[in-house]
Parts: sequence; structure tokens; C-alpha cells
Amino acid sequence: MAADIATSSTIQHISPPGFSSAVDTSFVSSRRQKTFAINHVPQTIDELMRLRASQQPNEPILAYPVHNTDYLEYTYKELDVFAYRVGKQYVQHTTQRRSSAEKEKVVALLGPSNLDYLISVLALTKSGFTVMFLSTRLSDAAYLSLLESTQCQDLIIHESFSKTAERLCKIMPGLGVHPIVQPESYAFSTKGDDQDTCLDFHLDLELEAQKICWIIHSSGSTGLPKPILQTHRAALTNYENNLNMRGFITLPLFHAHGISSVFRAFTSMKKIHMYNANLPLTHNTLLSIMAEHSFEIFYGVPYALKLLGETEAGIEALVKLQVVMFGGSACPDSLGDRLVDAGVNLISHYGTTETGQLMTSFRDRSDKVWNYLRPSANLIPFLRWEPRGLDLFELVVLDGWPSKVATNRSDGSYATKDLFTPHPSIPNAWKYSARLDDTIALLNGEKVGPTDMEQAIRDNKYVREAVVFGNGKPQLGMLIIPSEETVGIPESQILEYIWPTVESSNAAAPGYARVSTEMLKLLPASATYPQTDKGTVIRQAFYKLFEKDIEDVYSRSELASSSNAPSSESEIRSFLKEEICTMNGQAGLDDETDLFSVGLDSLQALQLRSLILKKLPVSGKALAMNFVFDFPSINALTRELVLLQDGETSKSTPVQEQMAQLIEKYSSFQHHAPKPNSNKGQYIVLTGATGSLGAHIIAQIAILPDVERVYCLVRAKSERDAITRVISSMNSRGCYHQLPLESRRKIVSHPSDFSKEDLGLGSSVYAEIALNITCLIHCAWSVNFNLSLQSFEKDCIAGAKNLMNLCLSASRPSPAAFNFCSSVSAVASTPTGEAVSEDVPPGLDYAQNMGYAQSKLVTENIVHRAAHQTGMKARTLRVGQIVADTQHGIWNATEAIPLILQSGRTIGAIPALDESPLWLPVDVVAKAISEISLSDSPAGTTNVVATQSFHWTRDLLPKLHATGLTFEEVGQREWISRLKASNPDPVQNPPIKLLDFFARKYDNENIVRKGLQYNTQRAQSLSPALATASIVSQVLVDKFVSNFMATSWNTTEKMQGSIIVVAGPCGSGKSTLGTEIARKLNCSFIEGDQYHDALALSKMGSGQALDDEDRWMWLARLRAEAELEISRNAKGVVVLACSALKGSYRNVLRGTGKRIKTVFVLLQVENKAELAKRLEMRTGHYMKADMVDSQIASLEGPRVDEMDVLPVDSKDTPEDLAGEVIGVLGL
Repeated sequence: MAADIATSSTIQHISPPGFSSAVDTSFVSSRRQKTFAINHVPQTIDELMRLRASQQPNEPILAYPVHNTDYLEYTYKELDVFAYRVGKQYVQHTTQRRSSAEKEKVVALLGPSNLDYLISVLALTKSGFTVMFLSTRLSDAAYLSLLESTQCQDLIIHESFSKTAERLCKIMPGLGVHPIVQPESYAFSTKGDDQDTCLDFHLDLELEAQKICWIIHSSGSTGLPKPILQTHRAALTNYENNLNMRGFITLPLFHAHGISSVFRAFTSMKKIHMYNANLPLTHNTLLSIMAEHSFEIFYGVPYALKLLGETEAGIEALVKLQVVMFGGSACPDSLGDRLVDAGVNLISHYGTTETGQLMTSFRDRSDKVWNYLRPSANLIPFLRWEPRGLDLFELVVLDGWPSKVATNRSDGSYATKDLFTPHPSIPNAWKYSARLDDTIALLNGEKVGPTDMEQAIRDNKYVREAVVFGNGKPQLGMLIIPSEETVGIPESQILEYIWPTVESSNAAAPGYARVSTEMLKLLPASATYPQTDKGTVIRQAFYKLFEKDIEDVYSRSELASSSNAPSSESEIRSFLKEEICTMNGQAGLDDETDLFSVGLDSLQALQLRSLILKKLPVSGKALAMNFVFDFPSINALTRELVLLQDGETSKSTPVQEQMAQLIEKYSSFQHHAPKPNSNKGQYIVLTGATGSLGAHIIAQIAILPDVERVYCLVRAKSERDAITRVISSMNSRGCYHQLPLESRRKIVSHPSDFSKEDLGLGSSVYAEIALNITCLIHCAWSVNFNLSLQSFEKDCIAGAKNLMNLCLSASRPSPAAFNFCSSVSAVASTPTGEAVSEDVPPGLDYAQNMGYAQSKLVTENIVHRAAHQTGMKARTLRVGQIVADTQHGIWNATEAIPLILQSGRTIGAIPALDESPLWLPVDVVAKAISEISLSDSPAGTTNVVATQSFHWTRDLLPKLHATGLTFEEVGQREWISRLKASNPDPVQNPPIKLLDFFARKYDNENIVRKGLQYNTQRAQSLSPALATASIVSQVLVDKFVSNFMATSWNTTEKMQGSIIVVAGPCGSGKSTLGTEIARKLNCSFIEGDQYHDALALSKMGSGQALDDEDRWMWLARLRAEAELEISRNAKGVVVLACSALKGSYRNVLRGTGKRIKTVFVLLQVENKAELAKRLEMRTGHYMKADMVDSQIASLEGPRVDEMDVLPVDSKDTPEDLAGEVIGVLGL
């Protein structure tokens, strides 16, 4: 919703019922006087207050708490005298104007909206000053902008803003800062104080009426806030339009609607209560105030309505009011509908700081359409609704509307950039929808609003037009059309004249939103371009017309180096270190550190490459896109750039030689010392537990009866973080909710760092694991196909060696088995016609030409040597293409194949490839790895690859059509062409993210792609799961398409809240855990047992178990109450304690048709005896210990499709469980 309403001139609305004015509207000239005629019309704010104090001196008009909610009423006379007392103090340090001929003098006010604040407002205007209201939520830059633009030299502050004032004074040395006056200096008796309270007697009232009384600023949501000026006459005329009702206001006075509401009360002589600025806005406080005082109208923001709507008592309090008016932001439809259905006369109002109040939803009480605004008959001629597509219209306020104080179009109109939809049947009824802006989405997803920069550049006298571009690009650029002032001036000189303006604009923008010199391009001064009849650039048409010029800018930027660029080796190293540390937030980076090991990502690597091209001398060399990946440290980059500067390139070691060196480096192993060990069963260490394959492996091995412990080594900050990450991973992949309690108790997680010799575990944990370990399954690996081989050394290759040493440290008669999950990419370059054997390939050139594959083959060789040198069962399990699981169809939507499939939706086409893939579902692969790893087989290599292939176009595409997907089957090059021409926004069109990868693979005529053949005889003999795996079926395709449609491909279904149901049998600790979760989330908690009806309570109290018929209405009541709480809770979350023992009960609680996410936290108790023991400890509860059998009989574990059920162990403390639940659910 637009900014708060500014009422800056006469608003000629048709008044709704009950709307009246208590002041005569005919203005008369008046000199300064102490007494007033009955029909006198005030010309200034102060004259209004003095008039009211004269006419109604003892009339209580304002109430403000002296403490908490203990209100004290103040009369007109008291307010006027208080203001006089304070005004006399302020003029001692702030000089007044000597006459009305002088320009207004602005004094800014910054502090909480309490009584001191209001009295200061009255005092300053009484003294003839213009008051600038500063929001308490602005940045220093915003405050400075407002102070400077209004030439304000005096700032009055509350003590809580003293630090802010100190910072401002350092930049504005001449700024006078004064403390706000405290109550002890003004808030004492006015009895007998009948002196004249005028402090501006030397000013001419008729002239003052046209002077600025208030300055209220815009929100600053699209840049720095702008001051909006309001005259005394405009404000007073606006205040005459009031509802003539006793009011209660929760709005701050620095908001236009807040200050206007107070002065409407002063004008109408209807008392208003202000909320205590020292108290947080809470449901109980609001309800307490409304119960104690009689109000007719409530002014607030939707958040206040949410708070009051939390209980029936709060809703009833709103129903009693004649009007409930909100503004400042949109009210959720669900909340508004509920309030209106309950009988609340809910009124929405809309306006902008630049246009004043425009529309409200005043209507007949029988009309329930509260969220559609209705312009008055007077306003309609001044509105224009401009179509923006999809039944959306932008609101434009035309010149001539009295309260419009700003314009952004040449015809004097103001385009709000707010979009509305018309009501389908009610004429002239409009619902607010969204904002219209010209946001540019950069390649990294950052959004940039270009209009402020463009306007700043247009202000330069040498510029006729400036347009920023950069959608889908790594950085912004700008096309400039010079003005007539540039005739005869060389282009280089024009750029020099313009550049300071660009620099100034850059200084106010974040780093990603700046434009460099290389990204500027001048078009001919005579250039014509698409524009509206008002002269505004039509942006998208402009981009299309000058498409070639835009591409030229990006091409040129890659060849541009600064003439004064760093050139010596030390200068280049310093430049790189500074840029990388700034980009990645890493201080004190070592020159030899692998950049990707400290979090540099692919996009940052591209940005660094671009910086190198622009800032460093590279002798015109076109750096490879993977330049940073190939030289992934500061020293490596420096060495290569120095060589390039000299016209040379590094004589790098051939990659196969590097591979051989790494194999030698990590093939020296410690000896295993045999030790007896009486521990029975398997103790398994697993890496990669937070990945999809690792999650499924845990699920496969934890249920095995001979497995005693599963140690998960996880990259995490703490033990709690490690546990949470593992559970969250399994839960999100549907392989945790059905895992039995005894199996889950086997899982232990530890934070680790494989690059360290002790794996980052510390000596005690390492020793414990070494004492028990029987088997290690190593699944973890960095998955980044851009990294060079050397970037995999520290964490991956050295990490694998450290894990092998853990197996060799096992306190057992023989080393623990080591099982390395490799990849078929390690042998992807096997010569054509040669089957891939289950052995280490004969040459290092068999690996695919990328660091990931090469590092896998290096490690395969190290594993092979470890087996031969130590006798350890060191196995390599070479894994093929993994796809969605067979149970739920869950598949990582960001992988290449899912993105190809998604293109069927985003561009309407999927390539008809002549390929024969070998796919295995992830749960089948996990089962195969578990069977092979836990077998007695000797060391060796197995190919865990599908034994049956299928054809992409003949087999897969028909199955995709059968799911209901609609797409064209096109040639691979046509598909690339369509993808290149598609939406560059990766949010709306995710396949565009891998455009370069897809183009390298498919933008050619290599149609026939013969897949490698794999020997899987050994793997099949060890794994029945692999031996019996079937070809990709329609059932599997249906499942993964259905899952994509419900999750990653669903861009419209947004959840509006969450219900956390803490479930389990009576005595499991639902209420205790639910209360703790609600406390940590600061949200509402519903105790389900309190919603049983009397009959059910009686039945249970007599020892009878409830049947299903008893429960249906109870469950429905709980769901309805939870939905109600969500609409009232600002966090959108509610916690509900309910046994929910059966799947059918949980279905009722899930509800239907609402975009509310329901999750179940199922408390599980070890056995019936434990449950009975807990119930025996309760006193006065209707559920007795002898009813445990009925609870156990009713309890149904989660079904396979109930992925929204999170089982937890009741033996853990409520605090630990609450932290686990919140972490796993991502709340």
C-alpha cells in the first residue's frame, strides 16, 4: 500500500453518513485577539487551539496516559497553556521570524509520539515555526536529506535519539540540537492562568494562512524520503472533514494520518485518546483500554486489528464501535472478512503523501465488500485508470485535485504506480493489488530500481535522456542521449561532463546498483526513441530498439582496462585481495587459500573475472569464463595475470600429471593396530548425510537390527546444528517420518571438517568413534562442475584420506571397511566401444574433463592403493545418474534434468534428444550402497548403475505428456534458441540459469549420443536391490512431475500461515512441548483439551474412551480456531496441542481449500508402561492411567504420504525438542 496519507489541501469528498463539520467554512479576516466571535474561522493551527480554548476552556479534548493505561484528560485550555509555556522555552534558543514577509523557519521534531511530542508540535506552531515531523525509523542519510532539502537548522529530539543527533551534527556542524521539553516544565495547574497565550502576535494571520505549517515526508521506500509541504489553510480545511466521533488512535503523530486524526478531533470537539508511546502494541493493552473507555471510532494499522482479532472479546470491542478505520498498509482479506462477518464496520482508506486522501470503503452497512475502495463523485473526474494488463490498472491523479501536492508527469498529473483491480459487478469500486515499477533483475537476483539514477542523470544539462539497462546481466549499464548543449563537443568530453553526475548517483546506491565508466554509451543526439505522448520513455520498447547497442556495451566491457591499472605483481595481489575480501566478506584471507573453500560462489567468480578485465592489464586477452576457477587462489591469479601482462601464459602442469601427483601425495597410510573388541553389531560412519543420497542411506541402515549406531559427520556449527541439519534433510525427503523410534535413536550427528586430521571432531569424539567403527560410507563431495582439480584437494581428496585413517584407527581386529561413493563421471571418457569395467580404469584420461570428475578418479586410485597397502576393505562404489525416489517422487529441481523438464512449462518446449539414459531412483541407489557396504565382499570397485536404459524421446517424453504436461517436442538447437530468447529472470524461468551449460552440450549437430555400457555383474551379485531395479515407469514419472508441480514449479501457491500440531497420546508431553514451541516462536498456543464439549469430558471422566463420532466436531472446532488465530497473529503461526492419534484425525486438522501449512509434531513414548507412569503422576485430569490401552489402540503411525508428520522422542527435554522442531521446520 502507498505511504500514509497527507492531507495538504481541501478535500472535497462526499461525506459518509454521520460526517459533519463543527466549524463554519467561510473565511473572514481577523486581527489577533484574545476573544473570538462565535462564527470566527481560524486561519492558523494555533488560532484554532486558542479559539477552542476561548470557547470551550474546560472541555476535555485529549487523553494521554500518565502511566501505562491510566489516562488523564486534558482540556483545550490546558493544552493551549501548556503549549504557551513550552513555546516560550523553545524561542529562547530558536529565533522566531520577525514578520510574515520572511521565509518559513523549519524546526524538525524527532521522538516518540507522546504528550511531550504533541505539546511541542503545538508550541512550535504557536511560535510561528514550520514543524517537520521526522519518522523514528529513518536512516541517518534520510534524516540528512530531509534536513538539508528543507534548510532546517534546528532539531528537537527525545533523549533516545541523542546518538543519532551526534552523528548528524558531525556532518552538519551548524545543526542546532535541543532536548524536547519535559512535563515538569509545563504540565502543572492552569487554574487562574488567563493570560494571552499568543506568541506570534507580530505575524499577519492572513499571510500566515498560506504559509507552511507542517512538513510530512514520504516513506522513502524507493529512495530517500521527500518532504511534502502543507499550509495552515489546506490543513485546517482538511480537518473540517471529520466523522464527529470520539476516537482512539494508535498511529504515530509523525504519520500524516496520525497528526490529522488528532486535529480532526480538536476541530470537531470530540475527545480523542492517544495510545501510550512507551507501551508495545499488544492485544491485552488494546482490549483493556477499549473496555474502560467509550469510543466511537478507532484509527489504526492492520496490525492493531490483527491483535484485537485474536479473541472474541477483541472482536466484540471492535463491533461496538461505529467505525473502525485502517490505513498505511493492506489488511489481509481473511482478517477483514472475519471482522466484517462478525459485524465490524471496517473502513479502508487509501491515499499517498503526494496526493492526500483519495478513497475509502465507506458503504452501506449491508455491503460486506470492505476491501474495495470507492472514489467520491467529486474525486472521480480527477482520476485516470490506465490499463497495465491482466485486469490491472494504474491509478493516476490528475492536475487540479486540491490535495495533490506533487507531480511526476508533464501534464501536472501524479502517477501513483499503484495497481488496482476493478470489482466485477460494483461500478467504481477498486481493490489495491500491487506496485508498478521498472525494477531490473540482475543475473544474481538483485533487484534495482533505476528511475532515481536516470532522473539524476537527466538533470545534467548535457543529457536529454538516460536509460539504465541490465536485466539478466551481471552488472548495470546506461545509454545516454546527449542534449543540444553538446553540439560540437567531442564524445570523450561529453562523458567527462556527465561522469560527475553519475558518480554522485553511484555514491547513494549499493554496490550492485552502480554504473561504471565502461558501461556508459552515448547515442547520437539526434536519436529518436519510443516514448509516450507525455515524453516518458517506454522502457521495454527502448531496450528492443537499442538491443545491439546494449550488447556492444557488454562486449566492450570485457576488453576494457584502465590506463592507470595496477601493474606490478604486488599491486595486482593487493588489488585482488581487496576485491575478493569485499566481495566475499572474508578478512585476512591467506594468499594460498583456495577461494572456493571459503565460500566464493560461481556468480562471484564471474564478477571477479569481469573486474579483472576492467581494472587490470591483460594485454587484450579474452579470459576464459572459468578463469577464476582455473586459478582459484590469490597467488595463482596473480601469477597468471603477471604472465598475461607480459604476453605469456602459464606453463601449467598437465591435468593428468596433477592427478598423478595427488595420488602419490595421498597414498601413504598409517598401519592398523589390531585390537580385540567385544562390541556387537555394526557402528557405521556416514558422510554426506544432509544430501539426498545420504538421507536415504541413513533410512536404509538405521532400520537394520544389527546396526547399533549411525555416526553422521556433518559440516555444521554445533552438535545441535548438526542434528537439526540431518533430521531436516531426511524429513524434507520423506524418509524420516516412518522411521521407528528405536531406529532414530541410533542416529548421532557431529559437526566436522574433513580437511583436518581429526576430522574436526576433537580428540574425545574421534576416540569414541575409533573405538566402535566397523564401516564408513563416504558420500560427501563438493558438487561444483566449474571448479578445477586443485580446488577439490583440501576438503575432498585430503578429506577422503583422513577418513581412511579413521578406518585404520579402528579398535578392532581389522580395519573398518571404507566405502567411497564415486561417480560415473570418473570414467566418462572411456574410449568408445569399451565397456566400463568394475575396476580402476587403466588411465587417468578416462575421467571427464572437469575438476569434479578428475578428483573422483584420483580418489578411486587412492582407495585402490589403500586396499593393497593396508588390507582394509576399501571399496569404490561408482554411482550413475540418480533421479527421484520411488515413494514420493522428490527430486532436486535445480539439477540439469529437472530444469530441462521445467522448460516444458516456462518456454513450452522440451528437446527431443536421441539419448538413452541410465536412471536409478535415489532410494534404490541407497539400498544398493547399503547392501554392498555392509557385505563381506573384499575390496574392489562396483558400478552402481541402472542395468536397463530407455530412450529419451521415444520412452520418456510420452510419459511426460501422459502426466498432463503440455509442451512441444523440438530439436535440440531449436530448444536452445527458444531458451536464449526466453525470460532472463531466473526466478520466473529457472532453466535460464544453466543456459551456457545446455548450449555447450546441445547447440550443435551432434545428434547421436551413444551412452557407455557398464559392467554391473559384481554390483548385482552384492545388491539384490540393484539386480531387480526396473526401468523408469509411468508411475515414477507421475510422482516426480506431481511433486514438481506442487513445489518448485508452483509459483502462485503461497502459504499464508502455519499450524504446528503437537500430537501424541495423553501423557506424552504435548502441552509442555507446545507451550515451549509457542514461547520460542512468540506465537499463540491452543490447548486442544479445552475445546472438548461437556459430553466428551464427562465420558472420559467416567473412564470411557471417546469414539470417532465424539471426535469429529472437536477436531473441526480446533481447525477453525487455529485458522482464526493465524489471521490474528502477526507471525502467522499457531501451535495446537491435540492427540491426533489417527491418520483420519490428522486429515481433519489439515483442512481443505486454505493456503495454510499444517505440520504435526508427533511425540513418541518408548512403551505403554512409560505412558501409564506419566499419567499416574497427574492429578485432577480426566484422562486416567487405566485409559492408556485405548490410546495405544487408537494410535496410528504416519502413513507413507504423511510427510507433514515429524516424529520426536519424548525422552528429550522440552527445550531441546522445541529447538529441534523449530530448526527442522525452518521457522
